[in-house]
Amino acid sequence: MTTQYGILFKQEQAHDDAIWSVAWGKNKKDGSETVISGSLDDLVKVWKWNDEKLDLQWTLEGHQLGVVSVDISHTGSIAASSSLDAHIRLWDLETGKQIKSIDAGPVDAWSLAFSPDSQFLATGSHVGKVNIFGVETGKKEYSLDTRGKFILSIAYVRSTICNFLSEICCNMLSIRFSSSFS
Repeated sequence: MTTQYGILFKQEQAHDDAIWSVAWGKNKKDGSETVISGSLDDLVKVWKWNDEKLDLQWTLEGHQLGVVSVDISHTGSIAASSSLDAHIRLWDLETGKQIKSIDAGPVDAWSLAFSPDSQFLATGSHVGKVNIFGVETGKKEYSLDTRGKFILSIAYVRSTICNFLSEICCNMLSIRFSSSFS
């Protein structure tokens, strides 16, 4: 079996250092497609996908120590980024302005993902914890101990959080979302 592929588009010098994370989303209001990239240069870049090319829309500053994870809300209006400075930043994709900065310390947020309703943000850390933050409040609503190690990647599938650990295993955590955790 052979696989054929072609490069659809290549953006040279997109960042000044290695890109660690990319997310692609669609704005529910106008149907536009957005790509965001996070890099060790401490920047998040917001790109619009137009006619098979990327146009730089915003360069988002504020992180220190490198951006390691990015995601776009399911409405396509908010971006989230995390860096080794243990901060999560929420960005308005229409204005390029920071909405909120969330202190995820003392552990870092190596990976992050919006919940299906975009009301929560799950983060994975190097100590095996999944922390769930309210997007509106910026507060940690819940913390789950996976008894694992480094969480390299995290994603939602409906109301289930999947996280991949550095010990070659996958945890599936079933979560029931409500307006607040009790």
